[in-house]
Amino acid sequence: TKQGQVRTRYVVNCAGLYGDIVDRNVLGTVGFTIKPRKGQFVVFDKAAGKLLNSVILPVPTERSKGIVLFPTIFGNLAVGPTAEEQESRNDASVDKETLISLTKQAIQKLPNLADIPVTATYAGIRSATEEKHYRVTHESDRNWITLGGIRSTGLTGALGLAQHVQNLLSKQSADFVVVENPKVQPVPNLAEHLPRDYQTPGYGEVVCHCEMVTQREILASLEKPIPAGSLDGIKRRTRATMGRCQGFYCSARLAELTKGKFTNSLGFGDSDE
Repeated sequence: TKQGQVRTRYVVNCAGLYGDIVDRNVLGTVGFTIKPRKGQFVVFDKAAGKLLNSVILPVPTERSKGIVLFPTIFGNLAVGPTAEEQESRNDASVDKETLISLTKQAIQKLPNLADIPVTATYAGIRSATEEKHYRVTHESDRNWITLGGIRSTGLTGALGLAQHVQNLLSKQSADFVVVENPKVQPVPNLAEHLPRDYQTPGYGEVVCHCEMVTQREILASLEKPIPAGSLDGIKRRTRATMGRCQGFYCSARLAELTKGKFTNSLGFGDSDE
């Protein structure tokens, strides 16, 4: 690697969009080819949150589960994803024509959405392959396991895949050390239907009024073992700037609270995920 050699007894290649490249570079051969598949989403304002209490799932197509209309734990409604084959493994851009189409499809399913503004749009890329199923291979003579073509279903399949990998490695006499009382970093509660930090005394002030993010939450994100390294990092940890104003009102206060913490005043950039 760019940081020097890495030595290990076993390797599990779960590199997602680059899984086939890792196999080819190390093993010299590859059993599948990643075919990036973009999925675009439209997110409606929280005013739509009470219009739907379940997922509207159409009949799945040959390539995907179709365009889904669903409520989020944050109080919004979202529609998507599309299933667009592309060559680029990192182009997660959105386009106007597709977003208009998604919005129209959402309104067809739920007409009351016609009066609800769109808060955000985004896209992600799934690591599809030429086959529909997962590409799980085990090179036992090389102590190498590859998990390829997992796509979005990996979110629910991750624990099962991990157990499968453990079983494969156990057959090779791999030793697993049981960690007693593992230290798990608690995930901040951002769900709209659960108690939030602003409802607890001592939060300081509400910095982001759209998402009701407190000063205490902002400062906590900067003091974690893995602190936020940019405004984007704070956004992902607290949802600050993710509301209907998209940071128009809270950015100035965020700049004050994060002064000296980032490489520039608001920390825009990719220094932190």
